Amino acid sequence: MTEIKRMLQTKEDNSKEQFYPETHVEGIVGLTEYVSGQLPTGVVSVNGKAGRVLLEASDVYAAKKDHNHDVATYTTNGFMSSSDKQKIDELVSPEAGVVSVNGRTGIVDLFAADIEAAELNHTHLEASVNESGFLSSEDKEKLDALKIIALETIKEVIE
Repeated sequence: MTEIKRMLQTKEDNSKEQFYPETHVEGIVGLTEYVSGQLPTGVVSVNGKAGRVLLEASDVYAAKKDHNHDVATYTTNGFMSSSDKQKIDELVSPEAGVVSVNGRTGIVDLFAADIEAAELNHTHLEASVNESGFLSSEDKEKLDALKIIALETIKEVIE
């Protein structure tokens, strides 16, 4: 049988305080034999993180599931390099299709303004009864005509 005892030290006011000595696993007789095969061992760290680990895509050198790639042009890299974009475009001979775009020939980069289209991240004005915006002025007038019903709290129930 083994006795288990606390280690106490006497403070200046004669009160006792428990303390824990610093030790090493090698300093505990029989621990290796006792623990061997009994304690589950597993992952101690994940990509340099320990404890409760929450990984982001970048922690495992991956892209987020929801992400975008820029479209490659002759002058800018995107989902592919600009030089690869040029090579792909050269695979199509002029006889096979387009010879100009909106009156332009050669290397053509088009933007929304070139074809009178809205930019990808554009906004809409709020509609009024006099001017359309995100919805038509007629729909705004109908929306404004709806009766607003006010609710009044008469009692609160607390569970």
